[in-house]
Amino acid sequence: MTRAFSRPSRLTFVTPEYAPLAQTGGLGDAVAGLARALGSRGHRVDCLLPGYRAVLEHAACPSLEAAGSVELTLPGGIVAGRWLVGELDDVRLHMLDIAELFGRPSLYGEPAEALRFIAFARASAARARELEPGVMVAHDWPAALSIAVLRTIHDTGPGRGIGTVQVVHNGAHLGRYGAEAMALTGLPGELFRPDGLEFHGDVCLLKGGLAWADRIVAVSPTYARELQTEAFGGGLEGLYRYRSSRLLGIANGIDTERYDPATDAALAARFDRGNVEPRSLCRRALLAEHGLRSCAEGRLLGAVGRLSDQKGWDVVVEAAPDLVERGFSLICLGTGDATLAARVRDLAAGFPAHVAFLEAWDDRAARRIYAGADAILVPSRFEPCGLVQLLAQRYGALPVAHAVGGLSDTIRDGTTGVLFSRLSPGGLVEAAERGAALLDSGPMRLRRELLSVPVSWEEPARRWESIFAEVASEARVRL
Repeated sequence: MTRAFSRPSRLTFVTPEYAPLAQTGGLGDAVAGLARALGSRGHRVDCLLPGYRAVLEHAACPSLEAAGSVELTLPGGIVAGRWLVGELDDVRLHMLDIAELFGRPSLYGEPAEALRFIAFARASAARARELEPGVMVAHDWPAALSIAVLRTIHDTGPGRGIGTVQVVHNGAHLGRYGAEAMALTGLPGELFRPDGLEFHGDVCLLKGGLAWADRIVAVSPTYARELQTEAFGGGLEGLYRYRSSRLLGIANGIDTERYDPATDAALAARFDRGNVEPRSLCRRALLAEHGLRSCAEGRLLGAVGRLSDQKGWDVVVEAAPDLVERGFSLICLGTGDATLAARVRDLAAGFPAHVAFLEAWDDRAARRIYAGADAILVPSRFEPCGLVQLLAQRYGALPVAHAVGGLSDTIRDGTTGVLFSRLSPGGLVEAAERGAALLDSGPMRLRRELLSVPVSWEEPARRWESIFAEVASEARVRL
């Protein structure tokens, strides 16, 4: 149900990703989910996004109209472009169309990456100054510099009354570039110092948000605390501690209309908490689809996501032989690190009746795993929030997760999942055994419990509204 709010009614998001148009992981889903939730609750949400070639050519890209020119003065001359604007799902999208910077195949890792995102941040700050929202929200390092630019170059007149929030989706990525990148920012050279943008002799774009924002929001309460430690702060833990009175955490939600086992056409059978029994058909179909032998209740495991050390895939590979010996079967889905992919392929070849690997990113196949597996392994080394555990719960699978970040905040150990602290093959095997015991003792009751977990954006959106109201109120005092 749409609700109308007075202050702040206008919000501007600055983001490098927005699902389904541009994403490399959970960031795009999180930004789009929050933006849509706020839009449906009566807010005017403008999302500023680089006009990547992939975005402008995406089948879901809305009809766009030119809405203003952009000129950025740089040491080597002027870069010119334009804003393209269109509507998508209650959100107004603004694409920064500069072909020489964004007309390339990939979102990240392209030549002159510092210039690409510094230009995006500078243009976005100027755009926000024109839009005059109650709050401008910068998502991760590619957008962070927009806050520093707004608070310096555009900190006059109505621009002073725009509140700012820096969201940290993954603090491991700093946006760190050589000192020469400072000249691209258009900011005074005196800001290249430890309490500004300087970081061990380099420019750190993330600091552009962390040092100037009215609030810093991590994507879970536990992650907000972790960022203040050497283990998770990425070298910026001192800054997080210094600004701890302005730092908080709000866990993400997921789109429960898009991810709904009661209506999902990708599944062999539909089910919900009032009718759990058809889920067993999804389990049988999953085993048949991947050519695996039947296994006991609680012992069909899934592992879904990007193949990386951060996600703990090396732990999964090392634990797998012991898991198979104990009667578990494992279905893996993901792409990423080539070395890890080769190890998972070798694992599947070595245990063809018990391990399957689909080396791809296939959202439909992922949903079938969530809907058919007994449990989903989430052994992340760090996890700011995580979507896998929320999707697992939404589809009635028990998340078995390392007790870090948002995994700790969204899983009740022994009820809506299993948490373990010792990240090792043995620790993962012990946790999987605990999960199997829970499922064996009452599978239908546990499935209903999982399917009842509130994983939507409703509660996070309410918390965000409270933060936006505080920030906007404080910002108006500056006028």
